[in-house]
Amino acid sequence: MATYHDLLTLSDSTATELTPGANHSGLDVTIQNVDDAAIVYLGASNVTASDYGFKLDPGAGFSVELNPRDRLYAISDTNESNAALLRVFLEDL
Repeated sequence: MATYHDLLTLSDSTATELTPGANHSGLDVTIQNVDDAAIVYLGASNVTASDYGFKLDPGAGFSVELNPRDRLYAISDTNESNAALLRVFLEDL
């Protein structure tokens, strides 16, 4: 099992992938909106501020366990806003 963390800079026009693509054997993903004013939206690769699966207000967090090959993306309503990402792989690759 391996753990990785990142401080992401999100776009307001292009979704950022939070998962390592198709190359994982299952993982726990936790994302926290650490921006003071921006809203972060989570969903599939086509996520937008008006079409999303989960909304993160400033300071809010979200955790999920993903099956192998599942992908998760984030976009913000404010360009260059920040989010903290924690990934824990369930098995070594």
